[in-house]
Amino acid sequence: MTMPNRQFDLLTLQQAMDILGVSRATIDRWRKDKRLPYVKIGKEIFVEEKKLHSWMQTFSQGNAEPLAKETPSASPRLVTIGYQSGAALLWSPLIIRKLGLFEEQLQRLCPDENIRIEWVHAPNGIELVEELIAGRVRIASVGDFPMMMSMALSRVLTKFKPVLLAFDGKTPVGEGISLVVPSSRSSRKPLSAASIATVGHSSASFRLDEWTNALDLRTPPIIHRGMSDCLDGIVGGSLDASVLWEPYLSWAKMAGAGVTVSGEGTGNDYLTGLLADDRWAQDNEAVTVAYLAAHLQAHQFIRNSPDMAARLIHGATGYPVEVVAKAISKIRWDASLYNRDLQTLESLDKEDPVRFPESQPKPGVSRHLPIRKPYLHYAADSLKLPALPDAPLPGDWSEQPIY
Repeated sequence: MTMPNRQFDLLTLQQAMDILGVSRATIDRWRKDKRLPYVKIGKEIFVEEKKLHSWMQTFSQGNAEPLAKETPSASPRLVTIGYQSGAALLWSPLIIRKLGLFEEQLQRLCPDENIRIEWVHAPNGIELVEELIAGRVRIASVGDFPMMMSMALSRVLTKFKPVLLAFDGKTPVGEGISLVVPSSRSSRKPLSAASIATVGHSSASFRLDEWTNALDLRTPPIIHRGMSDCLDGIVGGSLDASVLWEPYLSWAKMAGAGVTVSGEGTGNDYLTGLLADDRWAQDNEAVTVAYLAAHLQAHQFIRNSPDMAARLIHGATGYPVEVVAKAISKIRWDASLYNRDLQTLESLDKEDPVRFPESQPKPGVSRHLPIRKPYLHYAADSLKLPALPDAPLPGDWSEQPIY
C-alpha cells in the first residue's frame, strides 16, 4: 500500500478481498448489491478500512449473506459451453478449450468454486439456441441469425431471456459469408435461372433473401445442404451457386473452384457472438466473467499468434492448415460493441425470423437482443486491458482491435 493511501486508511480491492476471503467477482457483486463502501480515485477502487469493518458487522447479522470465507462445494457444479467447429468466425471456443483458458480463469477468478466444464458441439447455431432454452447449454457461440432467432423465440417462450455477452468474429460486407458460383460455369448460366444451395435456417440462408432481391432472383429453387456438401457442389461443378461462410469461402477460392458474386445491394456485416440466458448469467456472474476473460485471451492469441492458432484449429477440425490460416486472417477478432455493430443488428432485426403473430414485439417492448456489457467490462478489467466505455464505441471499427 502506498503512503498516501495509508494516511487515509484506504485498502486496495485485493487487500479487502484478503480480509473477507472472497474472489474479485464476489466483492464486485457485494459493491453493487450490498452497498459495500468504496471510493474511486481515477481508475483505481479503494475501500475505507473502518467502514469495511462496520459493513462486515452489519451484513454478518440477520438474514444477510454470510461473510465467511468461500469454501468449495462438495460436488462440482456443471457449466456447459456450446460451440461450433464448422464456422470460422466462431473458432474462439476451440482455442479456449485447446489452451485450457477457461479453466485458468476459473482458477484465478473463482478459486473456491468447484466447477466441471462440459463442451457441447453442435452442427449449427439454431441447435445451440434450443439447448440454451432447455438449459443444457449455458453459454453458446452463434452467428447473427441465431441471435435474432433467440430474441424472437423469447417473445413466445417468456421464461427464456437471451442476452448478448460479447461479440466474437466479425467480417465486413462481402467477406466472411458470400454467394459463390463455380469458376467453371460462372459465365454460362444466368443466376436468375440457377438453383442455389446453402445451409437452411442459418446466417447464410437468411442472407440469401438479400441476394434474391439484389440480383432479382424471383423464385430461385433453394436446396438445403450441409456446408461441406455445398463446397463439394461448387468444387465439382454440380451446383449453380451456393452461399458459403468461412472457412469454406476461402477453401473454394484457394482451390480455384469458386468466384464470389458482387455483394452490391447486400449491406450487412457478418457478426457472431456469445449468448446466455440472462437469469443464469446473473446467478453465475463470476463464471460468466471468467469465460469472457478466456474469450478475450483467445482473441489476443489468434491476433498475436495466427500461425500457432491455425495449427491448433487444424488439429481440432481437420481443415487444411493453409485454409484455416487464410480464413482467420480475414476475420476481425473483437469482442467489443461499436455503433457500427448496433446498426448492423438493428438492420438485421427488421426481418423477424419467426413468422407467427406471437413472435412480434408488443407495443413499447424492444425487439432488439439485450446486450449485457458489465460482464465484459469486468473481464477486461481483470486482464488489465484498457477500460471499456459504458456506451458503444463510436463510429467505425478501429484499425487495431484490443478486445
